[in-house]
Amino acid sequence: MGEITLWEQAEKPKKERGGPGFGAYVRPWVTGAAMVPAGMAAHALWGDAGATTGLAAAAITAAGGASTWLTWRLVRARSWYTAVMATGTTGGITAWLGLATVAGTGRPMLDLLIVAGGALAGLSNAHTFARRSSGGSGGGGATAYDRPLPTWEQVAEVVGLSGTTMRVTEETELRRVGVVQLRPGDTADSIQRALASLASAMRLPRRAVRAVEDPDDCSQVRVTIVRRDVLREAVDWAGLPEELVGASIAEAPLELGVYEDGAPFTDDLFDHHTLTVGMSGSGKSNYGKLKAVQVGARADAVVLAIDLAKGRQTLGPVEGALLWSAYTRPDATAMLAALVHAVQDRANHLAKRGLENWQPDCGLTFVHVLIEEAAELVEIDTVVDVLRIARSTGIHIEMSLQRGTWTNLDTDARANLASRICLGVADERDAGFVLPDYVTEAGAAPEAWADRQQGCAYAAVKSQPANRHAVPLRFYRATNAQLAEAAGRCGDQDAKLDPITRAAFGAAYERYLARRTSGQAAGGPRDHDDQEHSGMTTAPKASRAERVARAVAADPDHDDEAAVTYATADPDPDIDADIDDPVEMPPGAALGGQPPRRSREGAAQARARLDAQLQLWADQGHRQFRAPELRDALRDQQGLVRARGWVITELARLETEGRIIHHDGGLYEIAATDRELVPA
Repeated sequence: MGEITLWEQAEKPKKERGGPGFGAYVRPWVTGAAMVPAGMAAHALWGDAGATTGLAAAAITAAGGASTWLTWRLVRARSWYTAVMATGTTGGITAWLGLATVAGTGRPMLDLLIVAGGALAGLSNAHTFARRSSGGSGGGGATAYDRPLPTWEQVAEVVGLSGTTMRVTEETELRRVGVVQLRPGDTADSIQRALASLASAMRLPRRAVRAVEDPDDCSQVRVTIVRRDVLREAVDWAGLPEELVGASIAEAPLELGVYEDGAPFTDDLFDHHTLTVGMSGSGKSNYGKLKAVQVGARADAVVLAIDLAKGRQTLGPVEGALLWSAYTRPDATAMLAALVHAVQDRANHLAKRGLENWQPDCGLTFVHVLIEEAAELVEIDTVVDVLRIARSTGIHIEMSLQRGTWTNLDTDARANLASRICLGVADERDAGFVLPDYVTEAGAAPEAWADRQQGCAYAAVKSQPANRHAVPLRFYRATNAQLAEAAGRCGDQDAKLDPITRAAFGAAYERYLARRTSGQAAGGPRDHDDQEHSGMTTAPKASRAERVARAVAADPDHDDEAAVTYATADPDPDIDADIDDPVEMPPGAALGGQPPRRSREGAAQARARLDAQLQLWADQGHRQFRAPELRDALRDQQGLVRARGWVITELARLETEGRIIHHDGGLYEIAATDRELVPA
């Protein structure tokens, strides 16, 4: 009932008028004509009063000036047209009355009134007609964004926020922004919990209303009501600015897109790492490539890139802007191992110079590391060590994922990714894994975009103030041709690399350079056409379960995790990519060369404890589980500490034996009876 009353109050005047009537067109002309008798009266009173004439004219001007200033203060938060017209009209009336007091209303004063007043009246009529034609003032063609918004007090009454008031600070055809004064004792939560109700009461989309607490006064909330989705259309990239080619990475931030309010979105890469999440088709790759070419164009910055999923299909157009790229697991492993050495050597170099953080002219090239589809990277855990110490050495790591769940990204790694960028996702849970709580509570809803508005995102990045984190933006759209042209202008990337980092990269980087120089592929998907033309045939690849069975059968008591992991190094397509337990890399190849810490049981004893845990779960009726849950239970209840790769290989073995069932989504089920769980 309250909503019906609300919209009756907001729309009843419009329905009664049926849009601007005849009076709306006549009113400005009548106002202009009324200036003639007003000027005649002022001249009759003070025109021949000697010194009093000047004082009267000054008084009229002063009073009119105050009125003009007050008019501007009252209407400046509204549309630019309203602000200009209202202020201009008040100022024009003031000026004409002051002159008419001294000079009278004869010619040329009358001519001035006719020309200036007629122009203002004509503009007013044109605006009135345009509003009527567009339906914005009662025409039948009004859209959801064109409806006149009810006042805050009307809406607050409906949604249970009566007693709050809004001071409008900005109102345009696109949005209304205001500061809401809460009731004594209330907090921003009271409005943030009601965002969906507020949007519904105003008949707007859910994401059209946002609320951010005032950082200086928790009794006030900045509320933004978006009347038109200006991010619906893509914003084309204008290309790489000439003045930034060859400039320092510290000289200017990267300009990557535009906010909802028209302000450019910029980002720098200093002293933080970034997590970027978005579902397939949301625009992550375009953003990553746009960032890569802008970094590669700088005189003191280089880009390292890893993509184990699509390889050159994604990064091919920008390879000219990349110092080092890796498209296979061996190449990625070599790059990350080299990066560990580089972090250590760079930190030592900065320490010798008495520097706590990287800065221009410190003797080190800034390094941006882009890891596309990071869930595919089996060494994901070892990246945590790099994240912890690389930040201050002038290395920025950006990890890109389709989903930021704990099953795809270790919580320690996520904790070191301070900046978060979320493009369109499938649901609000996915958004909650990426964006800070204060952003989602303010009304951020990237799930509304999904993959339908590529490039739209929320950016809770360190380089932007917190009050901008909940403002949606859209990354520039760049074609592969544009990106390739920009990458071609980035110059020789190897020439920019400093000697200390080059030495730390060592033989792995030299081998990569040699392959690139000789024209050989640096990894990536197999070239099936080359295989066909060469006449070679490839035997069908054994499934992961078969490879596990063969490895275990060859030496069932062997406890060398590296051997079993090597036998299962290629991911099985039947194993869901979202599980939390990708295969661990061999201990000897781990970053830093250290094997994962584990308890010291032999292979037979470890498998016996695994069987015991499954038996315990079966006795308790707990028949479905995920790999992370099993690993935690083995540690907490059986005292068995093993790498994630060991757990996955054992689950594959049990699946081959028919003792467990692997369902979609990384869910496992105990399939055997209680007696069958423990082998005879």
